[in-house]
Amino acid sequence: MTEEVDFRLAEPSDGQAILDLLKVLQGESDTFLVDSDLDDITGDDEAQQINLINHSRTNLMAVATYGSELIGIVTVDNIDRTVGEVGVAVLAGYQGYSIGTNLMELAIDWAKDFSSLDQLVLTVFSKNEPALHVYYKVGFHDTDIFFQDGREVVRMAFDVPKKD
Repeated sequence: MTEEVDFRLAEPSDGQAILDLLKVLQGESDTFLVDSDLDDITGDDEAQQINLINHSRTNLMAVATYGSELIGIVTVDNIDRTVGEVGVAVLAGYQGYSIGTNLMELAIDWAKDFSSLDQLVLTVFSKNEPALHVYYKVGFHDTDIFFQDGREVVRMAFDVPKKD
């Protein structure tokens, strides 16, 4: 890669590009799951959502860019008063360059420095060894193992250090 990868908060103007990225990511992998039907969301809808997220201390959306292209995303969705669920994905052609690790570290730094969350959680298929490696490397630990749709899933958590 000749250009530098940049990491930043998503901006409302990224709305349509984020939807496009999520559709590609969903098509590339059966380990990346999106709750919503992406075809039902417009770029304007996504822009409004990003604006709300950027004013929240319990939700995050950040992206990795290469030139003008969005190549990765990390989100934190508030699922409980003090718990946020992390989701991260990187386009297949950009995996193996520590982009996922950098996105996870960005989410952890945000949780420590800006959020009001006490814990980050995530679920990952147990056979997704590259993702597990990243999650362990940044400090997540296993909390549960269960089966979902016939596949073994690991639930993991990261306890956000208390601010001074």
